[in-house]
Amino acid sequence: MLAVRIVEEQGFVVHAIHVRTLSDCGRGQAEQVAASLGIALTILPVGDDYLDLVRRPRFGYGRGMNPCIDCRIYMCRMAKRLMGELGAEMVVSGEVLGQRPMSQKRPDLLAIAKHSGLADRLLRPLSAQLLPPTLPESQGLVDRARLYRFTGTGRRPLIELAQRFGISAIPPLSSGCILADRAMAARLRDLLRYRPDASRWDFELARRGRHFRYSDTTKIVLGRRAEENAWLQSVAEQEHPTTTALLVPENFQGPTALLIGTVDDAAVQFAGALMLLRCRQFDPAHAQVRLTRAGQTNVIRVAPQAAAAGAQSVGEDRSAQESRNAR
Repeated sequence: MLAVRIVEEQGFVVHAIHVRTLSDCGRGQAEQVAASLGIALTILPVGDDYLDLVRRPRFGYGRGMNPCIDCRIYMCRMAKRLMGELGAEMVVSGEVLGQRPMSQKRPDLLAIAKHSGLADRLLRPLSAQLLPPTLPESQGLVDRARLYRFTGTGRRPLIELAQRFGISAIPPLSSGCILADRAMAARLRDLLRYRPDASRWDFELARRGRHFRYSDTTKIVLGRRAEENAWLQSVAEQEHPTTTALLVPENFQGPTALLIGTVDDAAVQFAGALMLLRCRQFDPAHAQVRLTRAGQTNVIRVAPQAAAAGAQSVGEDRSAQESRNAR
């Protein structure tokens, strides 16, 4: 928001771009912000090549599975293509030197500009006076003296500048990238360990439900709420029907279970036991689930298993698991 106002103050018309990554976060906020600033907005989804970036990032990961520098390079390449389509002079970013631990140190900012192909057409107006001059500055299109030298994680000077620009709705601190989330990172590590060729569908599934690794070839996903249960059912109907099985409670209230990979009767029974573990009222001798596998639907009986009680969700802290089991 600040970067937009800074360059608008120097007479530029801004066209915003929002890149929709695997986490699909920030889209609604981006639309609201663009509307409040009165600027055009283009929303672009990442391609399947983005998965290769997550699998094997050139510049490594952050605290989770977040390939921050590679991700920024990817997004800036998308911005470069849009810049060419629009006939724009430069790409402007709201990055602040030293604000983010992995992608906003000086070497990182320079690497992003270099490897994205933008080079000196990537302007960071909030920290420009602390970075090498860009081409628009050297050509006199941008007055470097009217740019800024913000650095670090402090928000107070940024908020003061926002107030000067008349921006009253100050966004809260970002919750961060979902790939940096500990639980999500654990799921992705598990996924890439057993499925190095994982598809976009697998990455999308990693964002939903509670995941359990049953074997090297089988994973079980439980819904955590009604909308996730419904989503898992829709997935079973549309995706990989020959390699998945769906379990829906028949005579008790509990989560839906989706099995991915090699599905045998033992895996089905284990998934049923996990479902029973997460509901409060059922008849242990007559608990039934509706099993859909390979296009066939049957009602089968499932029973609690001691092994299921000790199963740990991928990415879940064991103390949290034990606490829930005790309840």
